[in-house]
Amino acid sequence: MYRRLPTASISGGIPVTDWTLVGGSTYKAVMTQPIFVNQLFVDNRRIVRTRIPINQSEYLQYAAPLQDPNQARYGFQYAQGQFESWPLNDAMVVVYHSWTTSHHYIDHIITSNRTVLFTNPSDLPIGTYVIQGQQRFHIENICIALVPNSFCFVNATKTIYLMTDGSYDPRQVQIITPVNEFVVLIAGTNATNPVEGIIIDNVAIQHSAWNIGRTQQADYQAASFLTTAPLYIANATSIIISNVEVSHTGSYGVWIKEATTDINIINSLITDTGAGGIRIGQMIAPVPTPTSSINIISNEVSYGGNVFPSGVGVISHRAIDVVIADNSIHHHRYTGVSIGWEWGYSPSYTSHILVHGNYIYNTGQHILCDQGGIYTLGIQPGTVITNNVIKNVFSYAAYMWGIYLDEGSSEIVVANNVVYNIGWAGLFQHYGANNTIINNVFARVSLIQPPQPGDPIPDGNLRIMLTENHLSWTFTRNIVYDTFQGSNHSAFTSDAPNVSVSFNNNVYYNPYGTPLLFGIQQTSLAEWQKTGQDNSSVIADPLFVGDVNQCEFFTVQSDSPAAKLGFANITKLSKWTPGCSTDSVTDNNQFYHW
Repeated sequence: MYRRLPTASISGGIPVTDWTLVGGSTYKAVMTQPIFVNQLFVDNRRIVRTRIPINQSEYLQYAAPLQDPNQARYGFQYAQGQFESWPLNDAMVVVYHSWTTSHHYIDHIITSNRTVLFTNPSDLPIGTYVIQGQQRFHIENICIALVPNSFCFVNATKTIYLMTDGSYDPRQVQIITPVNEFVVLIAGTNATNPVEGIIIDNVAIQHSAWNIGRTQQADYQAASFLTTAPLYIANATSIIISNVEVSHTGSYGVWIKEATTDINIINSLITDTGAGGIRIGQMIAPVPTPTSSINIISNEVSYGGNVFPSGVGVISHRAIDVVIADNSIHHHRYTGVSIGWEWGYSPSYTSHILVHGNYIYNTGQHILCDQGGIYTLGIQPGTVITNNVIKNVFSYAAYMWGIYLDEGSSEIVVANNVVYNIGWAGLFQHYGANNTIINNVFARVSLIQPPQPGDPIPDGNLRIMLTENHLSWTFTRNIVYDTFQGSNHSAFTSDAPNVSVSFNNNVYYNPYGTPLLFGIQQTSLAEWQKTGQDNSSVIADPLFVGDVNQCEFFTVQSDSPAAKLGFANITKLSKWTPGCSTDSVTDNNQFYHW
């Protein structure tokens, strides 16, 4: 597992010096280079840009979306008291949609009808997702919003204003602002002329920049509109990255792109990233030069989404023969691990992905919506998701699942995973074919309460949304431990009739005696069994060895009814820690906000 690294680093930033005291704990420095400062790091800590609202967990709300669909990508009607009294020349508006945020420069405001218009668009019209977006936005880089450990930048005078918390003097510490989006490139000129046989060991790669053009769309799933990374690998083979720290980035930490094979990232730390942690493969189809034989093993990937919250901890777009194993992936503002990049049943160029033995926790963190601890897309023959622990997955308002088999996810094996403390269901399949769900524990799910009146309620333990004329999944030898207290709760539901599934040899239990319901009709287990499903399954205490109320590891006793039906205990991860707390805010990283 990751160990601490030496202090030697390769930095994409430059020092900021010659600070002068403005008053109180506020200082200023004038940049001599023609750059726009949008990130600042003080003694290896990220300092946030100023933000309105000042409280990182609060949002502004616009009054209404614009009526014209195309124009609605470029603005909205703001509420009284917003924009008109704020200095807007260098401001950025961040709008929350569902699974993304869009980042905008302001073109102008029309005070007569309170409309703000942007120079760059969002992907979809602002206001498309009513429940998930809730008309939320915030504004960055306004100097009237300075609070301790924040900064703003005035481009006209190239001046940075920094307010400290009084614990350091900017004249006595190292302060860095990134200028380079790429810091280390391992890239041949093309696929037929690859770079080969490189080892990078015991070094830190730090301080990469992010830049958005004033007309550039900065909004797409998984922050995939980003085109750079501080550690960028393409047209390369036989590469080993070990004991490396990639940190303080403006985008993803690492991108392993086209025409790469035998790439290994081992025992490293990817942390404090602007978007997600590690990005694998490419988005285009068909894939002209494949990404294959990629190993992401025994790393810590943490504290992501500091600029673009839709970044994913580890994402593999289109690639084959990828191993993501024994990693600790935590504190991301969206999905932990994402596999595949094809919506539906077209060729996915994704196969044989092994996601094994990872500890994935504290993802989502009540910010975006429509996400999973592990998320998949498309047909993926040979893909296996096994022996992972997933906990604490929470969206802002809706659509948050432990394991999320999204559009077209097919031919995937989900085995020997422990999934608990999830906002909605532990397992959700949008639509797909021939997935096998075997020997897993799904416990303590559907925990979130609807944040706003009218928000949807959680969907139970297991759910399939759309059904088609094929077998959707086989669900066998699993434990579903439900903790809902009330009159009834869904053990399994489908949103469409005539679902084609196979259930058997499972154990369901609710310690509070809440009746568990099955199928689209939400009937009892006895009625569900009359349809031919779950004939050998039971509602019974699975007899866990530890204290379930303390979320000790979900191991069953030898006389457990689950063991009698073939359930085999799951290997406890060495990095896993017990405890039922779902509060990810109580963390010692004080510079990780939102």
